[in-house]
Amino acid sequence: MSTPRKSTAPYGGPPKWLDARHELELPESSGYTEQRFVAEVMGALLALGCSPRQAAEVCANAMGEAARGRAVWHGNPYGWKITQAHSRAWRAANGPDGPPWFKARGNVASADSAWCFYRAFPSIAESVGEWLAHFVPRVGASTPYPRYRKAGAAFWADDPAWFRELILAGYKGEPSAELMRDIRAAGKRDTDHPSVPGHHALARTSLRLWAQHRLGVEADGKWGPKSRAECCAVQRGAGLAETGELDDATLAALAPGGGA
Repeated sequence: MSTPRKSTAPYGGPPKWLDARHELELPESSGYTEQRFVAEVMGALLALGCSPRQAAEVCANAMGEAARGRAVWHGNPYGWKITQAHSRAWRAANGPDGPPWFKARGNVASADSAWCFYRAFPSIAESVGEWLAHFVPRVGASTPYPRYRKAGAAFWADDPAWFRELILAGYKGEPSAELMRDIRAAGKRDTDHPSVPGHHALARTSLRLWAQHRLGVEADGKWGPKSRAECCAVQRGAGLAETGELDDATLAALAPGGGA
């Protein structure tokens, strides 16, 4: 994936509803390798009730947003922007000073503002939990972002169209949503949208990296002979067909509590 083009506009300060005293600086490095990032995000998602494949889908989105872990800042791997409504709710719950936040230059292709302001979280696990509730809400659950209900319904039904619905709801910006609408209006496939094939590739990589982490082999995402051999050993122990492939039964065996 190419690095997105950033705004070059000078910084004019935060919006009035953010307290400048609570701005967090960006560190020189996120401290994450791709392997560590995937293991942490996948672990958090599994603990929240996602299946391994669902977790890999959400992890893929985080991988794309956070440059495969290199751009994770203050527990926020999604580039989740802070809003005035969140600031108001945070003050009501925690006091008048306001929430912590950080800033970065906006992405030109996403029609971002010149400077964007982002939420800071205590941990990736906390941000992942909030992300699920906001952007892929379960059917019948309350959500502050109703426009993402279709994405949530598709996600929890294991429908691969969930990511397309996320795009259509405006998650990646209006230009991306408009492109998806144009693709559909022209009778083309959703996979003609440039974000979709990249997401699918990252989901496969995320699943393999997590599985290799669980198997105790080198996590390179390539699924070579050593990975297949260790996978067969897990399948043998679980009474499964020894295919060396990551089918659903094998993924369940690899998940925490699955016996691997």
